[in-house]
Amino acid sequence: MASLKRFIQWIRGTTSVSIFDISVQFLLIFLPFSSFVSVFLTYRVGIPGASFIKEIVLWIAIIALFFTYIKSYFSDKKYIFRWNYLDYFILFYIGVLLIVTIFSTGIRWMIFGGRYDFAFLIIFLVAYHGYPLLQKPFSYYLRIFLISAGTMLFISWLLKWPLQEDILLYFGYSWNPSAWDFGWAPPIFHGIDGANVRRFQWLLDGPNTMWAFLIIFTGIFAYFTRFRKDWYFVISIVIIGLVGMIFYTYSRSAMIGIILAFLIVIFMSLRSLWRLYRFQLISVFLILSLMMSAIGVLYYDRAIAIVWRAGSTKWHAERMIVGAHRVMDYPFGQWLGSAGPAYRHIVDITSNDIIELDRFYIPESWYIQQFIEWWYIWWILFLCIIISIFWLLLCVHPILWALFAGVSFMNVFLHTFESSVVSLLLFMLVGIILGHRKYAKK
Repeated sequence: MASLKRFIQWIRGTTSVSIFDISVQFLLIFLPFSSFVSVFLTYRVGIPGASFIKEIVLWIAIIALFFTYIKSYFSDKKYIFRWNYLDYFILFYIGVLLIVTIFSTGIRWMIFGGRYDFAFLIIFLVAYHGYPLLQKPFSYYLRIFLISAGTMLFISWLLKWPLQEDILLYFGYSWNPSAWDFGWAPPIFHGIDGANVRRFQWLLDGPNTMWAFLIIFTGIFAYFTRFRKDWYFVISIVIIGLVGMIFYTYSRSAMIGIILAFLIVIFMSLRSLWRLYRFQLISVFLILSLMMSAIGVLYYDRAIAIVWRAGSTKWHAERMIVGAHRVMDYPFGQWLGSAGPAYRHIVDITSNDIIELDRFYIPESWYIQQFIEWWYIWWILFLCIIISIFWLLLCVHPILWALFAGVSFMNVFLHTFESSVVSLLLFMLVGIILGHRKYAKK
């Protein structure tokens, strides 16, 4: 009875500001585990719609944010939006897509298309302009993400090496390795033909999702610990371990992404690194060269099977070509849900035509998908949004710029933003970081 009274008092004392803050903290903690929770609740417990937990919490945060700003106009403590060109880009981009889709393909296409195509932009705006409502220090939110995501990665590491992936069968994952069927749980692991490897994915839904998540975690970890000079050796060991985990996803796009991010950081910081850490820089370069040479000698056949993958390369290229033909056939766009993973929710799919439909609807490139759905003008507008975020992150720190560039560039070859774990976390963290830079100066 006393506990119930305390709970009621807590509810009465909860304001829209604290609800927003709790929602943000919940998302930062929950999103790294959201795939696992969704699979467990959906396929093991049998609760439909469990995958929408994060969207429900996001809507709670949106309502709390707007309610707070509206209420502030009638009180002494006022919260004021500081609009800039990026806000107008995003709102205009989303608004036109919604209006045109409603009057063309319909509401169902708009809902599922929007969930994949611009939900991450909405969470960016919420985190960006909701930063003044956060009640803890800036570092607190990065820390709880790192703790939650680090815990998820540690559990995944245990499942990869000391234990076995078969444990995931008890939590609803599919027993059919390397296979994926719409409406069914993700498999316990993916492999590569001819390489005899198990790609690192564990508590997430696939190795490509895992590598993008690892790049995000590595970037935020490096940024968060950048001033802890006494711990640089330990931090370096942790980062090397994270890069090793990225390697074990056996993703070619991951290798390109991590190399791109690494080169960006080195290029942007080369003068200061050479002046202050010349010996360390040379040592790291020599160690990495020796490691890559050893891998090439010891695992040459497996490395060729992983990197070459003629069948997979041909499969990706064919889908991108189909996507390019669709752009030429419909130069004015086909709007939300006409390409990408959203189609699986709005098109009648049977076991006989799923492969052919996937070849038609999934172009294996997020940017080709933009062309198919949104025409040239909206594709350029989307690029303006991404480039604007690039520029703002560059003004904060090169590590963050490299992190965002590594994930965004790989959407040329994949539809990485399809994964809500990756897209929502990435843009939410970026929104908090840029919101701190924007609003903390007032």
